[in-house]
Amino acid sequence: MTTYEIFLVLAGLLIGSAIDAGADRYAREESWITGRSRCRTCDRTLNWYELVPLASWVISRGRCRTCHAPIGWSSPATELAGALIAVGAVFCAPPGLLTFTVLLGWLLLALAAIDFRTFLLPDGFNAAVLVLGLAMLAWARPTEWPLHFAGGALGFGLLWIVELAYRSLRGRDGLGRGDAKLLGAIGLWVGAYGIAPVLLIASLSGIAAALGLSLRESKMLSRQSAIAFGPWIALGGYIVWLLQAAPISLVGGAL
Repeated sequence: MTTYEIFLVLAGLLIGSAIDAGADRYAREESWITGRSRCRTCDRTLNWYELVPLASWVISRGRCRTCHAPIGWSSPATELAGALIAVGAVFCAPPGLLTFTVLLGWLLLALAAIDFRTFLLPDGFNAAVLVLGLAMLAWARPTEWPLHFAGGALGFGLLWIVELAYRSLRGRDGLGRGDAKLLGAIGLWVGAYGIAPVLLIASLSGIAAALGLSLRESKMLSRQSAIAFGPWIALGGYIVWLLQAAPISLVGGAL
């Protein structure tokens, strides 16, 4: 690995930590930028050495040093995810698109972290995925824009139709508009051929996660169960984007 690639992996730990903290503040309607991190139980401001990605959580055994309240798994999981996104990009990103790929992964991680907590996908982050995709096309694939634009339209259109159909049949919302916007933005990256595998991965992983949560909490799933779909769309989108760069692509050819 080059120095830049190692830097991206290490930066992924810090980015993941920032994403976890930002998503938590977003869910609590607090400022993302101002204010220092603190324990959510005893309100103690955390010292810098308590914010070292992964290491601080392991040393403290996942608990606050003062009140011993559990910190939870979201922080180390998001930090590790930030690093793994960079590792995946280092080994699988399309030629010349390493930085674009890492930024895409981190934006998708931020959307997933927020959606897990709030069942919302902020328009600003969806727009960032879209704009970054447009920049990627202009930089590396200026002649392939029709297929990628078709992917964006198809991704948005499919989930928009599902959203309207569910509301018409059930009389209530079952899928947020943010999911359609996210799939549309991802479609700009993976192209028209990538939408089906993105949805397949998202559906299977979402079902598996819901079943696992149901078993852990000993609670049956029902039609009223709320499940965040955005994180699984994000996961499917990143996996498909990486797989398309393989020498023999498994998802619709190397786009």
